[in-house]
Amino acid sequence: MRSTSFRRFFGLLGWLLLVPGALTAVAASWLLATSLHLVGDTRSAKGRVVAHESVVTGSSSRQAHGKKSVVEFVASDGRTVRFTDSLVRQLQAVHDVGDTVTVRYPANSPSRAEISSSNTLKIFLGAVWLLFSAVGMAAGWLLLRLRPRVPA
Repeated sequence: MRSTSFRRFFGLLGWLLLVPGALTAVAASWLLATSLHLVGDTRSAKGRVVAHESVVTGSSSRQAHGKKSVVEFVASDGRTVRFTDSLVRQLQAVHDVGDTVTVRYPANSPSRAEISSSNTLKIFLGAVWLLFSAVGMAAGWLLLRLRPRVPA
């Protein structure tokens, strides 16, 4: 009887590591693919920070204040595009108004542009997330493979 409960525990623990690890790997792969702009034609341009948008993040008990950079650049088709970067920056990480930044954007949708350094952070986080999900999947697979067998 003790072997059966031990086997069930290993099986349950294995599945609890394997399934979320696999789902996390899919999400991390999507984040990396979109950050690396592996889907579609990606262009780069020089842009200029023209303003800041103040943002408050966190819960009511622990709020953090930051800024998003508003950037203007000329797309490859000649039109001027203005966008707000997706990354909230604090303290020294905030770009000054007038700073020149490198902008990456999908050729078919320049309004979805982002500052290249924001993209670098997403790539790093996606890679770390993918690594930890792979470790979780491997641990889950090992638990499922190494659980005691029920005698026939």
